[in-house]
Amino acid sequence: MLVKCLALLLCALALAFAPPAGAATSPSFPVFELDADGPQRLEIGTRMGVLVDSSRALTLQQARTQANGWQTITRQSPNFGFTQDGYWFRFQLHNRSAKVLPRFLELPIPFLDDVRLYHLVGDAVQTQYSLGDEQPFAQRAVRHRNFVMPLQLAPGNNEIYLRLVSSGTIEAPLRVWDPVFFHAASNDENLAQGAVIGILLIMVVYNLFVFASTRDINYLFYVCFVASYMLFHLTLTGHTFAHLWPNAVRWNSFAISTFAAGAAMFTCLFTNSFLKLRSFSRPASYLVCSMMVCSAALLVLSFVVPYSLSIRIVAAITLPITITALILGYWRWWRGARFARFYCLAWTAILIGITVLNASKFGWIPTNIWTENASQIGIVLLVVLLSFTLADRINNDRTLRLNAQAVALDLERKARASQAALIRAKEQANLDLEQRVLSRTNDLNAAMEQLSQANARLQLLSTTDGLTQIGNRAYFDAAAITEMRRAERQKGHLSIILLDIDHFKAINDTFGHPAGDACLRALADMLRPRIDRAGDILARYGGEEFVIALTGVDLAGTVTLAEELRKATDRLRVEFDGKPLRFTASFGVVSVVPQAALSLEDLVAAADRALYAAKHDGRNCVRHASVT
Repeated sequence: MLVKCLALLLCALALAFAPPAGAATSPSFPVFELDADGPQRLEIGTRMGVLVDSSRALTLQQARTQANGWQTITRQSPNFGFTQDGYWFRFQLHNRSAKVLPRFLELPIPFLDDVRLYHLVGDAVQTQYSLGDEQPFAQRAVRHRNFVMPLQLAPGNNEIYLRLVSSGTIEAPLRVWDPVFFHAASNDENLAQGAVIGILLIMVVYNLFVFASTRDINYLFYVCFVASYMLFHLTLTGHTFAHLWPNAVRWNSFAISTFAAGAAMFTCLFTNSFLKLRSFSRPASYLVCSMMVCSAALLVLSFVVPYSLSIRIVAAITLPITITALILGYWRWWRGARFARFYCLAWTAILIGITVLNASKFGWIPTNIWTENASQIGIVLLVVLLSFTLADRINNDRTLRLNAQAVALDLERKARASQAALIRAKEQANLDLEQRVLSRTNDLNAAMEQLSQANARLQLLSTTDGLTQIGNRAYFDAAAITEMRRAERQKGHLSIILLDIDHFKAINDTFGHPAGDACLRALADMLRPRIDRAGDILARYGGEEFVIALTGVDLAGTVTLAEELRKATDRLRVEFDGKPLRFTASFGVVSVVPQAALSLEDLVAAADRALYAAKHDGRNCVRHASVT
């Protein structure tokens, strides 16, 4: 008996530490373990195999058979810089659970030309995507500025192959997400991006008003520079393609070069004008003007020159322009121009940011959260410090004028009192104006914040059922139409379950409406955790009716789920005034692959017919119907 126990124990240990069945253990084809409990975010990093496709012509089957071509990634990040080669990447996701796991694969590089993903189980392709910034934004599976590809991971081993081709840089910092955590992280990221863009917009609008008041050309150059860089940043991060020009594929292909060249040109104009180089050093002024001419030429040529060439030129000239602007600023400061101090600090910040960004794009340093946001941090510091620079120069010029006035006042004592009073009045007027502007700005911001909060609360109330705290009919109609269009594009199933509490009027008549409300809340609480996939919809349709929309589930699966929900409803016990209440529900089911001529009303009507049939057949049962 003891020998048998030891043998069983050894077998269990062997099975526990054995590698997943069917999973390759090659370093160039690593395996990542997943289950329903996590991880919610998986950073693939350099832990994947890479295959260089110099011809850009390899098919999936050919790539899989290149046994000697697959290598491990030896660099610190999956960033291969500017290259004309195609790159294949591969890794495996092992689903340790017994059910299909929904996951998102995110590629947070929005300016890649051609992105192709293949999800294989065994030798069969389960899912494949063909994306890229050369395709309309609406064709993306998930409407997000990055490339986000939904996966349904089957139990066991899932092979992932990714092919990238681009005229710019090749980067593949892949992440595997739980869909719920992905949306939460995306909201946080959008909040941070919104803060940066908000700062830039405030600076643009504020300094534009200052320019309109002072007619100082430096403010105009500053505003144009900030606006150009802001558009460059939004284009680089994919926001403009997602929200401003989702169908302008041609324009989006060279917009990065155009805005970057515009930012470089206005940098030169601002530097030459603000530092007064024409009067300080003509050679320095000629140097900056020549850089400005080159940037202007590149701005025009970006519309006709291939992006692969223009982006390399832009990346090559931005650093020299920044260094030149910084050196000239320190030179002016060293020669006694105190107004150049904030200017030097500003360009030091952006120099560090651009250096880190370019080094990351060329693959010299690893890509991480700091390198990805280095330019954002640098530009925020730049625009703020440049705004201080403009104000400091005005103050410096004012100080010089005051000194000159003091010398004149020594010679003309009679005019001293009036001059001093005028200056004090002017300063007080400026102070009062600044305080009024600040007060008005604070009031406006407070009002806008209150309006935003009120709109958010109103939006939530308009789509949430107050009793059950799930979606209401308006929420269902809007969300179901969206999922119906997605299912039509993807040729997938869309199923509707319509359920109704049996003899609900009798419950209200016997125990009172509060008892009926308790039953509705209990049923909603039972349904909520069971309808939790991304894309699925749960809502109270009206009265004692609830409606469920399922994506990617056929009729058999929907009937099975409805039967499970019916049994769970039958087992419910609702405590009310110390008395247990029980009730049953009838279910109507319909499942279709949506076509253009099919409407949501047709689906709901078919589900209602099936529900009526369930009521007619004795209640507490599931019936299904077809769409006529």
